[in-house]
Amino acid sequence: MKRRLTKRQQKLAEECLQFIEPTIAVFMRRNTDLWPWAKRVDLECVAAQAVCLAAFTFKPDKSKPTTYFSSAIRHALYREVLKQQKIDGRYVPTEKILDPEPNSHRTRQEMKAMNALRMMSVYDRTLLEDRLVEQLTLEQLSCEQGCDPRTISKRVRKALAKLSRILGDMP
Repeated sequence: MKRRLTKRQQKLAEECLQFIEPTIAVFMRRNTDLWPWAKRVDLECVAAQAVCLAAFTFKPDKSKPTTYFSSAIRHALYREVLKQQKIDGRYVPTEKILDPEPNSHRTRQEMKAMNALRMMSVYDRTLLEDRLVEQLTLEQLSCEQGCDPRTISKRVRKALAKLSRILGDMP
């Protein structure tokens, strides 16, 4: 469900956009080990989204805007960079995953399944691996990806349907 910011929240978010650059600079300076992954993430966009989300929950009587919004930006950056790190760490060329021993003898059904998996996107393969092989729950996957468990359930069903469609189309 999409929510709209009120006029007051919009004004607050626009004023707090000034915290983005210094917070990103501090984040990068303190986390030099995360640089390779942080380079692949649009940090400004993630920070701007964090500011908008924080505008909904900000209570001026409980904390200062600098502290609250800087903290929200920093946490969003950590989540996004760690998600990118996880995606990059899992990415292995398809050939290594699906056929670690290319000279071994495989049945026709195994070869068909490997070829079908090669035709799927990396995201779909990873999602199916997490759900079916690693046996992660929908709640765990939703926390990992930052969305609702029902959304993950739909994505898994779509990936399975895609896999069965690919397998059905193969000779």
